[in-house]
Amino acid sequence: MMSEDSHTSPAQIRLLWAGVFVSGLVVTDLLLKLFCGAWPMVMYLVLGGVGAGVGPRLHRRFSGVTRGSTIVRGGARGLSLMSAVGLMVLFIMPVSWESKCSWRYCDRALGLGLLSTPFPVGTPTCKGWSTCVNEYPLSDAEYRRALRHIRRQGCPEP
Repeated sequence: MMSEDSHTSPAQIRLLWAGVFVSGLVVTDLLLKLFCGAWPMVMYLVLGGVGAGVGPRLHRRFSGVTRGSTIVRGGARGLSLMSAVGLMVLFIMPVSWESKCSWRYCDRALGLGLLSTPFPVGTPTCKGWSTCVNEYPLSDAEYRRALRHIRRQGCPEP
């Protein structure tokens, strides 16, 4: 006997399980904001890839009509939905460049990278750029790029 999930496409199954695996990062990323931390983008890519890779096998494992399989499928849908909502929150949550954690956003303000958070940080204030230049360990190229941003914004150089 097959479940009602037998009509789910392979792409939907992979997306569902990628969302399940990423949901743990999303929840902890929201909590890490309190402690000036964030997961790097590479972690999201790795866990999403693992979830998409093992998703079809997990889906087959829990495709029966037993109570346990039904609970696991429902839980997976819930976690995947929570992951999508959490990602939207992380994308639209404003960054405070006046907070004690503002130095953690410096790498992201300079551009996207695999080892920085994938969520937007907006344009730093003059104080934010000053914090970046003075407190964040920038390479020479990043320092020059930060100075170009500072000059373009009309902020005083540090």
